[in-house]
Amino acid sequence: MAAQSSSKELRPNPFIAYRDPETGKWIVVKPQTRDVEVAVA
Repeated sequence: MAAQSSSKELRPNPFIAYRDPETGKWIVVKPQTRDVEVAVA
């Protein structure tokens, strides 16, 4: 059975994922608003 491609556009990912350098664990954040800049202190 062959896979069929879809002509639908993909939705943008609403989540931001980053890796904590101290623990090595992945952290997933869903921002409250769309155009949020993530500042790392």
